[in-house]
Amino acid sequence: MHTTDMKNQLTLSLLHLGSLKGLDNVSLSDLAKENKISKASIFHHFSNREELISHLFAFCSNLAYTQQATISLAGTAEEVLLRAVDHWHEVYTKEPLNWFYRIVESEKLTHREAGVISKTLGEMVDGQSRILLETLSDSLRLDIEELDLAVMTFSATVQNFLSKAMVGNDPDILWQEERFITKFCKLYAIQ
Repeated sequence: MHTTDMKNQLTLSLLHLGSLKGLDNVSLSDLAKENKISKASIFHHFSNREELISHLFAFCSNLAYTQQATISLAGTAEEVLLRAVDHWHEVYTKEPLNWFYRIVESEKLTHREAGVISKTLGEMVDGQSRILLETLSDSLRLDIEELDLAVMTFSATVQNFLSKAMVGNDPDILWQEERFITKFCKLYAIQ
C-alpha cells in the first residue's frame, strides 16, 4: 500500500476507534491489530502518537472544509432554517466526520487541537446563523429587533441539538429541532 494511503487508513482507523473508546483509550497495538500490521509499522508512517493525533485533526479539518456548502435562502423563514439545520446534520452526523466531531466533543477539554476545533465549529455555526437571520430579517421574512439575542438563541440551541445528534442518544431530535424552528419563526413572525 502507498505511504499516503496507509497514513490515511491509519488515521481513519484511529478516528473510528477513538470515536468509540476515546483517543486516550486507543493503543497503538489496537490500531496495528485493526489494520493487520505490526505496531512497528505505524512508526514507519508517524514518528510518535502525538504526530498521529495531530495528523488526525488536520486530516479531518480538511475533510470538513470540503463539506462546506451554500445554504439556499429561497422560501419562507421556516424553510430556510430547516434547510440550514438539515445541512448541518449532513455535515456533522455522517461518517467519517461524525466520528471526528464525537472525538472533538469528548476531547475538547484535554486535547488543545480538539478545543480549538470545537471553538471554531461553534463560531462557524454562530456566523452562519447570523447571516441567515440577518438576511431573513432584512428581506422581511422575520421581524428581528435584537439580532444578537436572536443569533445567540438560535445558534446555541442548534449547537445543542447537533451535539445530541452526534452522540445519537436522542431519537426525537429531529422532531425537537422542527418544533424549535417553528416556534422560533412564530416568535419573530412579521405582524
